[in-house]
Amino acid sequence: MKYELFYLVAASKEAELEAIKAGAQEIVTAEGGVFDEKEVVEKRKLAYQVKHETHGIYVAHRFEIEDPTKIQAITRKLNLHTSILRSVISRASELPELKTKEERIGAASAVSERKSKTTKEPATAPAKPAESKTAPIATAPAKTEKAEELIGKKPVQKEKTTEDIDKKLEEILNI
Repeated sequence: MKYELFYLVAASKEAELEAIKAGAQEIVTAEGGVFDEKEVVEKRKLAYQVKHETHGIYVAHRFEIEDPTKIQAITRKLNLHTSILRSVISRASELPELKTKEERIGAASAVSERKSKTTKEPATAPAKPAESKTAPIATAPAKTEKAEELIGKKPVQKEKTTEDIDKKLEEILNI
């Protein structure tokens, strides 16, 4: 059965990352696990502090093991490993395909491009609604319009593309 090992290493231990990854792999292989080639490693800002660390390195690696009862032993040994802050083992059949950050961004941009191509504007102009025989109702301008009139400026709206939004999100989220 296929599983995914996902664990968090403190960013302050980045120099020792290869040794920590080797130790985690040794724990799994000692119990009979066989790792796939693909491994995803990402450095990210943590949502909250874990053992006084604000940044961490996420490592995701899939492996196969014949005896699922050995997962408990693997989990126990990973919890005792001092350099691993948190770890989770999940069934790979319940998870999406393992992708790197670049692959996920590329897939998301491809999907957004396909959506933009399918939502083209119609060639003909839409029909005008029928005019009513009653007098139009006067409405007060919105508060923002009043504020703009008082200031004497109207804001300039810049059309944002998905690339601009992606860059801004990466900037804000430090990913």
